[in-house]
Amino acid sequence: MKIELCEKRKAIIAQQGHLLVLGGPGSGKTTIALFKAQKRFADLKPGQEILFLSFSRAAIRQVLLRCKEILTPAERRTVTVQTYHAFCMEMLEAHGRLLGGKPIRFLYPGDERLQKSAFEGDWSVERRRQAAEMGLYSFDLFAAGTAELFERCGALRDLIADRFPMIIVDEFQDTDDNQWRIVQALSGVTDVFCLADPEQRIFDYRDDIDPRRLEILRETTKVSEFDLGGENHRSPNAGILKFADAVLRNQAPLPATPDVKQVAYWPNAFAATAHAAVIWTFSVLRKKGVTNPSVAVLSRSNALISDLSTILSEPHTYNNQPLPVIEHDVVWDAELSAAAALVVASILEWPTSPANESLVRTLRLICAYYKLKNAEDPTKAAADHARKYDEAAGKVEKGEAPRINAAKALVTAHANGIDLIGEPVADWKAARTVLQDVPALAELFREVRLVRLFRATDALASGLGEQWLALGSYAGVSDLVKRILEQERLIAVERDPQGCVLMNMHKSKGKEFDGVVLVEGAFKSGFFNEREKPPFEPSRRLLRVGLTRARALVTIVRPQNARPLVD
Repeated sequence: MKIELCEKRKAIIAQQGHLLVLGGPGSGKTTIALFKAQKRFADLKPGQEILFLSFSRAAIRQVLLRCKEILTPAERRTVTVQTYHAFCMEMLEAHGRLLGGKPIRFLYPGDERLQKSAFEGDWSVERRRQAAEMGLYSFDLFAAGTAELFERCGALRDLIADRFPMIIVDEFQDTDDNQWRIVQALSGVTDVFCLADPEQRIFDYRDDIDPRRLEILRETTKVSEFDLGGENHRSPNAGILKFADAVLRNQAPLPATPDVKQVAYWPNAFAATAHAAVIWTFSVLRKKGVTNPSVAVLSRSNALISDLSTILSEPHTYNNQPLPVIEHDVVWDAELSAAAALVVASILEWPTSPANESLVRTLRLICAYYKLKNAEDPTKAAADHARKYDEAAGKVEKGEAPRINAAKALVTAHANGIDLIGEPVADWKAARTVLQDVPALAELFREVRLVRLFRATDALASGLGEQWLALGSYAGVSDLVKRILEQERLIAVERDPQGCVLMNMHKSKGKEFDGVVLVEGAFKSGFFNEREKPPFEPSRRLLRVGLTRARALVTIVRPQNARPLVD
């Protein structure tokens, strides 16, 4: 890929030592970092690589795509692109024994929530005790354990520096205290290249993310600083960035641009208006020449995203025009979906063990689903469901008839048998249909559909296929599915955004789409958090992130009489 570099970018590439490059969305921070990596390629010794650290799998995917555009195959093989969690997981697996003399084990998020729900003391203290005494690390302690490793062991720091003579740190402004400890420890032995946008700090609500992170870097580390300013290569011909910056700075009037359209609705027309806005966005993008447009539908909360998913799944009428159903993906926290997937996996195992044993396994997993739900958002209904399914499992285990209708329906379904043909997708759908046919388990059916197993995780389809080939059955796939889903959720790279994708604004960070539809609810998920003080700076930073995910078009859907975006 041939790119003409300006003098400022040539200076960045030529500069030695630690670097800090500032710039807004689309300013080319990632691109210049990869050109810098390309420059270092010639000096790498055998076995050496350049490490690129970022926060999200979506950001990793964007970096990998950019690598293909800029670097040769030989150069790409020397660039390791990882999330912080994947890097820390690798460090703890390889070297964690140095901390306490025992191999490190991991407590995955779903299992941690179940433990937390049953623990009556201070869970943060208990979590640290498990790490120190048992070598059992939860997801949120990966960075703390790795930081301790680097701070205590100079030989390990030197080993990492010998492997990675340069480390690129993406979204540096959002590093938490432990991630900063990692960067600081390694900055003493290797070159650190930090990329940052001070205006994209959207995690200030977390106590461990310091809004002074950039100042702390300048105070503690000798770093050469470059500012790419307001340059925008993501949507260079669009007025989106100017509009987003005006919202960020609360500057009126908002710049007029055909690339940002605002739509207002009355509460009784919310569903039809939101639905029409998504269809209109796709239509305009196609008229602009985008053949297969990707559109993100964003809101502040998962609750509104769930409502929007239901809306897009049903036909509506807007201005007497029928609106068709829109196929879409939903991106959100996956623990409940994974728990529901384990129930489906247990149904695949029904033909491999006695009726009582296999039914008990399924009922216990349904109980675990509701325990997890209660741990995440405690309610009397979830606790009652967990208790009832646990009691039903006990009855079946004793050879007695369960009392609740859902368990009775599962007993009948098991007696009728399930036809499995050794084709993972078809068999998974057959097992999933068992949940669909039991009205009381409709919630689990909806959750498991969100896993998108055979579109997002080829590893799962492959694992099920291998199990069938080896055994002629799906014996033991519950453990297999659990292991694969946990690994995928921690370290898997996301697929390219395609079609319509729904997610909250926080999860959109690091992603890019042809179009974005920002939706504000009339009674929930407002753009401005009323708990903040005017002019709502954290909310404005989050809105800027959502707006600047778009390459070509933004549609904003808000209630009539909503607070103005700038005032």
